[in-house]
Amino acid sequence: MHISYTAHNSKSSTSCSNLIEYLDKENQIKNNTDEVKKIEYFFNSEYDSVNSENEISTTDIINELDNNRGSQKLSSSNYYMMNVSPSFYELKHMENIAIQELNKRGIREDEVDKLQNLYFNEQKNELMKMQLKLYTKDIMTEYAKSFNREIFVDESKLPSDAENKQLKETTEKLYAKYLEENNIILNDKKVKSVSENKDYVTLNNVKIIEDKGKSLIIEIDLKEKGKANVFVPKSTLHLQKDESFKMPKNLYEEKEKEVIAKNNFVEVDYNFSDKKSVVLNKEDVTVFEFELKDSRFSEKLKLSINEKDLKIVGNKYLISEHLLNEKKTKSFENAVEKEFGNAKDKIYQDLAKSKGFDLSKRPLEEKDLLWYGKVENNRAYKHTDKSVKFNKDILLEIKQINSSKDLDLSVKTSRIKSLEEKLIKDKFSKEIIKEGNLKGGNQYHVHVVVSRHDKTMKNSRNKISLSPLANAVDSKMQNGAKVGFNRKEFAEKAEKVFDSKFEYDRPNEQTFKAYNQKSKENINAISGTAKNEAKQFIMKHTGLNEIKQEISPVQAIKSELGIANIPTKLPVSVAQVAIKAIKKIIEQTQGY
Repeated sequence: MHISYTAHNSKSSTSCSNLIEYLDKENQIKNNTDEVKKIEYFFNSEYDSVNSENEISTTDIINELDNNRGSQKLSSSNYYMMNVSPSFYELKHMENIAIQELNKRGIREDEVDKLQNLYFNEQKNELMKMQLKLYTKDIMTEYAKSFNREIFVDESKLPSDAENKQLKETTEKLYAKYLEENNIILNDKKVKSVSENKDYVTLNNVKIIEDKGKSLIIEIDLKEKGKANVFVPKSTLHLQKDESFKMPKNLYEEKEKEVIAKNNFVEVDYNFSDKKSVVLNKEDVTVFEFELKDSRFSEKLKLSINEKDLKIVGNKYLISEHLLNEKKTKSFENAVEKEFGNAKDKIYQDLAKSKGFDLSKRPLEEKDLLWYGKVENNRAYKHTDKSVKFNKDILLEIKQINSSKDLDLSVKTSRIKSLEEKLIKDKFSKEIIKEGNLKGGNQYHVHVVVSRHDKTMKNSRNKISLSPLANAVDSKMQNGAKVGFNRKEFAEKAEKVFDSKFEYDRPNEQTFKAYNQKSKENINAISGTAKNEAKQFIMKHTGLNEIKQEISPVQAIKSELGIANIPTKLPVSVAQVAIKAIKKIIEQTQGY
């Protein structure tokens, strides 16, 4: 079972309309009998084998997905597409189950009776899609569980935005007092706003280096300190009529101190602990790690500094004062969060409870997800496929030989025959592989469009952000829940759900574990930078944690198909004739 993920590209559009309309158009089925186009509708968690013809409007899907937003910015992905593609062997197993079910109902393949055979193949197609839909529902249950997140039990008993703001302000005060009792003083991060600043300085020869959205990187002249590049909020730099700029005086002074600190190297006052190589942005980077014991914390404070930011003089490690201050502040804040973060959450919880609010949570479930699936039963060859590229070159050569006036017919025929023998053909359809041609054999797969946020919470502030591409699988939230999504773990769960649901006796070589091991062996065969890039790719797209073996109970597919109402997309007149023929067979056959 192959599962892949694609994030919504918000730069192209903030809406999912293009994707939904594309999937809807792609799945229009052309019926060869009457040339009528029938649409394969989307399905969701409400789908079942008895009520299998639930028609969901694409307009409703688009509206629901687009309007289900949390506190993320419009520039962030709002949904993901998960592609679920069974292997050749898994599809063959599903096909056998479909045939067995049809045979139980007296529906058999008959190459002589074309009408009956048409009905048989159409019903088999419907059962294949039905199996995939029922399977998708089960793996979406595991998808929800794999986030290991919690959701509020009763949103109506949560504080309003105004009430929550007041709760947080009171919590911050009580938390600050609690930290003071533990000899922890946090820096006051409140900065005087620009609107409160009345004094400005005029700057000449300002050069804008880069526009970073709400910020700018600019080059300014700090007089005797020389020119320097600094970050400033875009709203603080004002162009004047004489083409000079003005900036709040306190911001200028802050940037002046920052530049001085950047150019002033000081010794790292933490103790060196380790030196190791890590991969950052696909590059090998050497980092030096330092630590310091602080009696206020149970664990040592830690710093990690890139080698390029250090100057090593003898046994001394020197770094810019500005960067060291940044790293020490971050190290201190992390230590405070790790040591006392639960205390802050408890203060907030107790305070809320005393005000009559209910902040209790339950595990996230599939019913909290907003998702829609679409089954497709064909794939086309793309221009990027190796076989397509290979054949394209040969076909071009054949065309050139055909149009050549310098070769006689016998030579042309001989060369063309030799080239045609090299052409790669689809192993099922036996057709020459070209761009746009449909791939032969079973090509059933599912596209699942799933919202980034839960649908249960109505207030965007309360919604949970769920990204299957988040990689921080080893991180923890204050409540102990994982941050991120372990794709390796989910892939193994999806495989186990399939084996249980379809009663599939999976050979070891078809297991995800064997596939993953083979991938690792291939990585080990690669050397140098390529090895690290490949390793990072596998880590990014699979995750590294141990799989949790618990799987939600799933209903065997045969029992679900046994009570299934199999729809037909054949014209009524054709279907009725086929069904009459099948009923006649049933009457003549004992045991049905």
